[in-house]
Amino acid sequence: MAIVEQRVNAELTKASAIKAVLSEDKEVTTKATISENKDSKPIPYFGSKTASFATGMAHVKKKEFDETFDYGLPSSGYYNDEDAILLYTDSSIPSKPETLANIKFARGIHKTLDIHEATENCDSMNVVIIGKQQKQCLAIMEGPESYHVQRWTRSSGKLPLRASSRGQSGSRTAFNVPNAQDIKKHWGILKQYLISIDDVLAELRPIAEKVAIDNTIIVLTCNMGQSELLMNFVCNSIAKGFEIKNILVFPTDKETQELAEGLGLTTYYDERNFEKLPVGEARGYGDRKFVAMMYAKVVCVQLISMLGYDLLFQDVDVVWYKNPLEYFQNSKNEFYDFDMYFQDDGARSSRYAPLSANSGFYFVRNNEKTRYLFTSLLYAGDIIERAHSHQQALIQMMNEHSSYFGLRVKVLDRDTLNFPGGWQYHRRKDLMKKIMKEEVTPYIFHMSWTHNKDDKLKFYQQMGEWYLNDKCMNKSKQIILKNTDGDDTDSSASLKNPCCLKEPQIKCHYRDKPSKIPCKKSDPIDKGRPSFW
Repeated sequence: MAIVEQRVNAELTKASAIKAVLSEDKEVTTKATISENKDSKPIPYFGSKTASFATGMAHVKKKEFDETFDYGLPSSGYYNDEDAILLYTDSSIPSKPETLANIKFARGIHKTLDIHEATENCDSMNVVIIGKQQKQCLAIMEGPESYHVQRWTRSSGKLPLRASSRGQSGSRTAFNVPNAQDIKKHWGILKQYLISIDDVLAELRPIAEKVAIDNTIIVLTCNMGQSELLMNFVCNSIAKGFEIKNILVFPTDKETQELAEGLGLTTYYDERNFEKLPVGEARGYGDRKFVAMMYAKVVCVQLISMLGYDLLFQDVDVVWYKNPLEYFQNSKNEFYDFDMYFQDDGARSSRYAPLSANSGFYFVRNNEKTRYLFTSLLYAGDIIERAHSHQQALIQMMNEHSSYFGLRVKVLDRDTLNFPGGWQYHRRKDLMKKIMKEEVTPYIFHMSWTHNKDDKLKFYQQMGEWYLNDKCMNKSKQIILKNTDGDDTDSSASLKNPCCLKEPQIKCHYRDKPSKIPCKKSDPIDKGRPSFW
């Protein structure tokens, strides 16, 4: 009985406090006014017409908010030390009388609240993230619940605001609708995939069962044009003592399959779906060969996901310092309950907002949400074709599935130096020096943000991460064995001894890029740039 009385008294106290606060505003007009708090900061007043969705407002520390309600977004490069703002309806106002007395919601904010106190009466909370754009307005109104942001922009200062896409900037947009040619091309590719899917799964299933360790498979895909990077990853891993038994390579041509198997990797070559993909290397990001190979990146992951395995997907321009699976499979990891984990790309453009996830290194826990995500991505090949980017389409899908199905995606912060890549290599000399001097040991390094294969090779040689013998560069297995007194007719002959170095091949190429040793005598790749050391 005493407990019931306590609860009743508590509710009465809360109701009285709210009534007292709200009654102070009866003398104030419904027109928006500005008052001043003790810090002389302008405080907005919410009139009675907004009471259905904005009876009060409070500040919370952004860092506390982000850590408590972690939606997986990268923090570095997006947020400064400003607060987050919470708007309340009557029933969601924090219940403590002393809080009400201090905040006076209807008149503004008088202190920053603890995150738990600020949200104690929230049954749901919609979060809107805005960038610091010039002259940007944020409109909130009562109506049917929406989980999308409707955007309005003007192409010049004198024209009226017009409905636009989220990628709109003036007369340009980052997101173009696939045209008829894109759609028809994708239909043809998808038709072939659907016709062959039962046979492909029947062939792949026993291979996946053999490779998987702890229900996890490391997935790579590669063509002959990028084979040196694949071979370096393997030789690099062997030299450092890493286990490569649970790696499954999806080569897109026979020559790459033979090279991968010659290095001891398990492969699956899907000739029905991959035979028309290019054999040569892409000359730069976004060219036709680059875009064509994006299809292989979609299919290999979708197949392994469909078979029910957790997976780590990585591009072949990745090297390991520590086995990354130790991070993702550690149940004590503070982010263990996310569905997917991505390396932070570093880019903060609207194309990749808000996740900025790099599609060249990510880990996926197998569940119905992630399986359907990759199925949806398979259907979106026309978007990939139009955008010239697998990354852009994948982020778009993850944004939608996070909202629609509750998919949880974590982007691993770029400043922690656990999963660095090209952004750090080209933009953060201080962080790269720590890696070069072995003051920190990341899990991996991904040579992203680099124009072509030739530069990736040179950068890795400078970093002391190149373990592939020159005589195995850009050659088929038969030629390598023939040139090393091996039996080029023996399909089981190993390439490890002739191709893999026990110590890295360190070469200087550019003085202005990170290097294991000083390269001050080399020319800069970027004109006028000083030496890294």
